Amino acid sequence: MNLREVLAGAVVMGPMTKGSNLPYRRLCIGLGAKVLVSEMVVARRLKQKRKSEFALIRRAPNEPVFAVQLAGNKPDEMAWAAALVESRGADFIDINFGCPIDHFTRMGLGAALSRQPGRIRKIVEAMTKAVKVPVTAKIRLGWKDDERNGLKQAQAAVEGGASAIFVHGRTREARYRQAAEWDAIAEIAAAVTVPVVGNGDILFPHEITERMASSGVAGLMVARGALIKPWIFREAATGTYWDITADERVGI
Repeated sequence: MNLREVLAGAVVMGPMTKGSNLPYRRLCIGLGAKVLVSEMVVARRLKQKRKSEFALIRRAPNEPVFAVQLAGNKPDEMAWAAALVESRGADFIDINFGCPIDHFTRMGLGAALSRQPGRIRKIVEAMTKAVKVPVTAKIRLGWKDDERNGLKQAQAAVEGGASAIFVHGRTREARYRQAAEWDAIAEIAAAVTVPVVGNGDILFPHEITERMASSGVAGLMVARGALIKPWIFREAATGTYWDITADERVGI
């Protein structure tokens, strides 16, 4: 699979804990989603053979392009998990370097790794050596507003062999409290050699058009927007608003 071609102009359904599960992804597929990412899967829990974690890597039979997002901080453990999810049918594997949830950052996962670009490179490198499918990285702009290193994270991931970078346009400190910084996303997109997919505050068709035109990204990722209105994928495909009725909402 040529990931660059897959991501060109794509609106990707992003990973969301308790959100991008298989039933909801199937709903979004029916509404036009073409590239979908699982909710975050913790590599260590897979090694522990937790059934609940294995449920997260199941692929729907009609899933056009399916990625599994893995979280972990040990290169060897992440390489093992990557090989496992590749064997279960993932088209590409994303790495979570951006989750802001305290429970996970205290474990050294997600956005906690934003402070360690060297470890980001090692994790990506170990995973790319373990699998044949593309490996990508999802990052934020940094740990805190005065501790921004989004470009360093992206460059470290590319040095490790990442095929694309997904950039959420906020720091971990900002979480979801302020507007996504698309100028910062654009700077990263202009500076790295792999496709960059921008993420943050996309809910309407005109925003899709404007972000694609102004930021230099290869594609867009929609997460919370897909929970609010899963028909955003249909709107993205047509470029028009769907004036959905109450009966149509109930039908969905």
